[in-house]
Amino acid sequence: MSRSGYWIRLMMISCVMNGLGPFGLKVMAEKGLLHQYHFQYLLWWYVGSGILSLATFIPKSSGFAAQEVAIAFGIGVASFGGQLFSLLALERGVPGYIVFPITTGGNLFVVAAAGVLLYEERIGRYGIAGIAVGVLSLVLLSFS
Repeated sequence: MSRSGYWIRLMMISCVMNGLGPFGLKVMAEKGLLHQYHFQYLLWWYVGSGILSLATFIPKSSGFAAQEVAIAFGIGVASFGGQLFSLLALERGVPGYIVFPITTGGNLFVVAAAGVLLYEERIGRYGIAGIAVGVLSLVLLSFS
């Protein structure tokens, strides 16, 4: 597999897994299951994501580079923290229409701002469309 095909595969997994986490929290909040199963949800969510990520890395013949492991660990810790604090906010009665736009919209804003400010990226038509779809998904997740 080409290097670009490999990275596209990783980005697709990241995109899907990142979107499913808040969706699972919303389902659990709507069903009243957060207090009972919050730690089990986080445990199995991250075990499953770890297994899927490892399955993607295994075909790579060069093995794991220390930098890749460190970056993946950092991303995992940040993701876990975001999910945990979202879950705790929902458990303490903060409405989902407030929690989800702040947590997900915050990520969208930080990534877009970092790209522009730190890496001097220009946001073209596709970037604007991606941000618009992200904002639309926040609206749909908040009101559904």
